[in-house]
Amino acid sequence: MRSLHYAMKTLKAGFTTVRDVGNDGQGMFAMRDAINRGWVDGPRIIAAGGVGITGGHADISGVKPDLMEMYTGRTICDGPYDCRRATRDAIKYGADLIKITSTGGVLTDRATGTGQQMEMDELREVVQAAQRMGRKVASHAHAEAGIIAALEAGVDSIEHGSYTGPRAIKLFKQTGAYLVPTLIAGETVKRMAENSDFMTPAIKAKAIRVGADMAGSFSRAYKAGVKIAYGTDSGVSAHGTNAEEAILMHRAGMPPMDILVSATVNAADLIDMSDEIGTIEAGKHADIIATDQSPLDDISVLMDMAFVMKGG
Repeated sequence: MRSLHYAMKTLKAGFTTVRDVGNDGQGMFAMRDAINRGWVDGPRIIAAGGVGITGGHADISGVKPDLMEMYTGRTICDGPYDCRRATRDAIKYGADLIKITSTGGVLTDRATGTGQQMEMDELREVVQAAQRMGRKVASHAHAEAGIIAALEAGVDSIEHGSYTGPRAIKLFKQTGAYLVPTLIAGETVKRMAENSDFMTPAIKAKAIRVGADMAGSFSRAYKAGVKIAYGTDSGVSAHGTNAEEAILMHRAGMPPMDILVSATVNAADLIDMSDEIGTIEAGKHADIIATDQSPLDDISVLMDMAFVMKGG
């Protein structure tokens, strides 16, 4: 029920199709299917199945051993062949795409920090297994070594890309992969670190550092011609505030029209739905939003939708 509430907040915020890259599996797949069948209202959902390594960013930690055993998912894997199994398992149970975590994360306490965690043979096997089954792969990645490894393995997108450097930029352009910058996630964890006390000192320092660095890295990647698709990592940030990403992208140097393209044309291409959404034209879903002023003049008007139509 909470998920349905958040889905409606997202739809009313003007987001008629979303790619969900972090969920509990069956709950999200069920909501996706219910929306598609018209049983409940919400945005179209392209739902990922997560594949991660034991002890990595996608795995459970920090609780009693019996709870860790209970909470460890079927798609936590080790070694290339086990990760191949985990990928096929995720697809079998309903995944539209595969989400991996090639590096550590901001809100997990690991000695690797934001460095690479998945090995190259594991990354390659996940990508190959997914491609064989007609699925794309998105990789959470912060540090450049992990970004490079994921791109060399053939992923379709990098989520966050906090430390995208020259070598990674070259690979982005060679492979045609998208960068999904999620600046609002970085800004949110930075605010959390500065205004709350639930984080460990290590996580707090990491959140402040990464949150501050993401915008500069995104700006360099955009100016270098890396393909950008809009994404928020909402759930870290509050659902329904997805449009704040546009404000942060503009603040980092991206013009309003390019931001709108990243959220429509590019995002549709990333999820292989360009024939159905992404532009307003005959034969496609009539997904249309309206604001009281032009976002080309003031991108912040996207925070206040005057009208939202999904599939009109």
